[in-house]
Amino acid sequence: MAPGLHTLLQQLEQAQGHEPAIDSAIADAFADTLAGEGPRAYTASVEDCCWLIDRLLPGWSQHIGYDARGLFPYAVVTDRVARSEAAAPTVPLALLRAGIGALAARSPMTS
Repeated sequence: MAPGLHTLLQQLEQAQGHEPAIDSAIADAFADTLAGEGPRAYTASVEDCCWLIDRLLPGWSQHIGYDARGLFPYAVVTDRVARSEAAAPTVPLALLRAGIGALAARSPMTS
């Protein structure tokens, strides 16, 4: 996994809600792909998360749900071959953890 993605995933795992610093880190990490879009409220907005995942993982499906007790959101992203899922305190964080996790899984390991 690329060091940048590893760090970003760690930040997402620790986040409990909207984190503007993580929004900026996401915009920086994927600046080439996002073509100067600048930071959006990724950690606060489901719409912005879906927009981001559509650009980073074109053709991948996204699913949002809640655990059996209806308390904690989870997200799944898949291209029908690969799959990444994550739970989080909020829906945007679950989507980000799953989406960035899918990218990390596809990245070559670096030392």
